[in-house]
Amino acid sequence: MSRRIPAVRAVAPLAFVAALVTGCASGFDATARQSYAPGDGIQAGTGDLRVLSALVVAPDDGSTGIVLMAVANSGAESDEITAIESDAGTVDYTGSKEIQAGETLVFGAESDPSVLIRDLIVDAGEAITVKVSFGEAEPISLRTVVVPATGEYASVTAPAEPSATPTDDGSATPDETASPAPISSPSTT
Repeated sequence: MSRRIPAVRAVAPLAFVAALVTGCASGFDATARQSYAPGDGIQAGTGDLRVLSALVVAPDDGSTGIVLMAVANSGAESDEITAIESDAGTVDYTGSKEIQAGETLVFGAESDPSVLIRDLIVDAGEAITVKVSFGEAEPISLRTVVVPATGEYASVTAPAEPSATPTDDGSATPDETASPAPISSPSTT
């Protein structure tokens, strides 16, 4: 019996060191417990609201970027988006503003809602800040990336600007159907 006690005393510290080295004592900040976005976009949240997979798709000329993202409300109360701003251009936000409790708003190129960043001042591969403000919740500011409209994003294009057609009296009328006016947010610097 006396031989086993020294062996246990020698093995116990080795087992403790092995647990530390393998990460078993990482605590609540372990990498495996951190949020992970397996896509190209960025995630951020405030209270019951989360912005998911946010990124901007821009063509080679970089004139207009399309914001792709989802805003999820996991709470019991509705909220609304009051503004979307960017430091990289003028934001045009059209469509739905209210986020029902337990629902998600998905933003795309030709979806309702949609967000365009006009006069984009950055190129693909560069980062920009997008700020989403709400009626009740604190605003969410996130730093996301501008990706080129190639590969899996090749079909993501901004809607065509309305063109004017001449009328019989010589004046011009826009070639588009009536749609709600966008909310323009000035760029923030």
